[in-house]
Amino acid sequence: MKAANKNKYNLLSFMFGLLLLFVAAPALSLPSQELLLSDNIVTKTQLLSVSEQLDVINSINSQKSEDARTLLEALERQQSTQAFSNVETLRLSLLRCFNLLEFGEFNQAIMLAKQGELNARQLKYDSARPYFILCEASAHQSLGNTIQEQRQSEEALRLARRYSEKQAMVNALYLRSRQNTSLENYNQSIEDLRLALDIFDEAQVQFQQWYLLPKSYLKAEISNVFFSTGNISDALHFAEQVEKDSSSFGKLNFAYAINLARIHITLNNKEKVLDYLRVAVTENHKNTAEKELAIGNAILAGIHLYVGNADIAEELAKSSITVLTAYKEPIYVMRIKRTLAKIYFAQNKDNQALALLNDIIQQASELQQFSDLEEFNHIISEYYATNNQFELAYQFQVQRFEAAKQAAAKLNNAHFVQYQARLAEQSNAAPIEQESTSNINQNIAITALIILLLSIGLVLFLAKKPQTASTDTTEETQQQRIDNLLLSAKQGHYQLSMLLVNISQIRQVDIPYIEKQFQLALREQDQLFRHSLDELVILLPHTSATGATRVMHQIEQILSNWKDDVKASIGLASLQQLDTFEVLMKRAILNQLSKMKTQDSKVLSHEQSAFNP
Repeated sequence: MKAANKNKYNLLSFMFGLLLLFVAAPALSLPSQELLLSDNIVTKTQLLSVSEQLDVINSINSQKSEDARTLLEALERQQSTQAFSNVETLRLSLLRCFNLLEFGEFNQAIMLAKQGELNARQLKYDSARPYFILCEASAHQSLGNTIQEQRQSEEALRLARRYSEKQAMVNALYLRSRQNTSLENYNQSIEDLRLALDIFDEAQVQFQQWYLLPKSYLKAEISNVFFSTGNISDALHFAEQVEKDSSSFGKLNFAYAINLARIHITLNNKEKVLDYLRVAVTENHKNTAEKELAIGNAILAGIHLYVGNADIAEELAKSSITVLTAYKEPIYVMRIKRTLAKIYFAQNKDNQALALLNDIIQQASELQQFSDLEEFNHIISEYYATNNQFELAYQFQVQRFEAAKQAAAKLNNAHFVQYQARLAEQSNAAPIEQESTSNINQNIAITALIILLLSIGLVLFLAKKPQTASTDTTEETQQQRIDNLLLSAKQGHYQLSMLLVNISQIRQVDIPYIEKQFQLALREQDQLFRHSLDELVILLPHTSATGATRVMHQIEQILSNWKDDVKASIGLASLQQLDTFEVLMKRAILNQLSKMKTQDSKVLSHEQSAFNP
């Protein structure tokens, strides 16, 4: 009997070990930080297997794009003499597509993405399709093709969800967040980034590696959203998180230094600006790609101007204009000329500055870059007003307002296109196709093993744990109560506010005690709900935002009295007539994010979302 039991436990241990091996294998295969930061990364990487080389290329594509391109070209030569698997072939093509984006070769990326998506269909690897669609969507975003970008990003996200491709979900959410930031949909942008951060760790170790952008991109985009809304302190906090992130190396060192320099310009902290300027200059000098170096110099010109280095700024701006004109980048050139005009003003070369501004005003009109046109007219109007030439100042101010009107119309049209894209995605969503034979064959062993282990676990659980009544009815009742409270507030036209309390730092056994303390501070009509394992929701009928703030301070006091080291994280939102509970939650989360300045990155990644370098 003992021998039989021993054999049974040995079998279970063996099966559990296999499961751990399958689950941990992707994580163990990730390239080491030592390799990624190595100066001779190309030589070291070429000693690895094809699959491992592709993992390295994924990890350095955004940071060491030149090295990634060298490795890709070597693998393409190797492929001509050595047969690659279907997955390796598709992934090589996919990584080449994303590498083209790094060098601004957007039209080539679009063609490669279209061919790659077709190849994925033919090879029955539908799970690879959303990645190729995302590469094409990213290229369209860079080219300003709003309609194509929005439709493709929604299609990619739909396919990513269909095939449970977490890496594609993260990439799609990031792309959509940038799109929403450009359309000033900041709430939706934050929500997309929060979700992307929540699933990033799972995406990083998914069974089949395809392509995943660096985590620092997500954090940086959060900083960008806050910067766009004028919340400079939170923008700074998240930008500093990017600086500390392990995925920030190579080109991203330049990007985070520039972002932090810009933030400190807004804060008028010249000393910090100089510190980050030195870092950015050092990193930009490492750039071996002529076009990327020129773009970096153009950015540096603006910062040099702020710190008083007008002559250096002029030299950098002119060199950038020369290079980017040769690369036929009219929008880049137009914006650098704006910087050069500001430099001329600083050097008292007013006539040259005015001539340049009039030139780019005409160019912006031809390119229908209305936001740029508004800014250019604003600069020249301010100049004339400062010099008491009010008639000319008024003339350019009128042109500025007309450009602003056209920019707003363009923005509204983009909102409508986005709405159409999402509506089309929902209405055209076909029933989920049966998984392709190759995908099933690839995963059938894991699926069988997991099902077997789950079955054993379920039997053991049911044998030891008495059955309890279902909580579905309770959950439904809670949601109904919430919906009824919101409906009553809307129909009665009275105010209602919500507090979202993060309780992740409180032990589960202590939460009932905390809830009782909260109840004592609340009125009879106030309602406390357990929204999730780590969140409490408090609904406050007949309460304005000001009144809710007072309640929030009471909640914070209870937490601080209970335990000194618990940092309260409470979001506040007030009900508007068209709000659903989900919308109210999103607004509370955004409010919560703006207050979370002192928590570590682990808590941040659980609760929120981040700016494109």
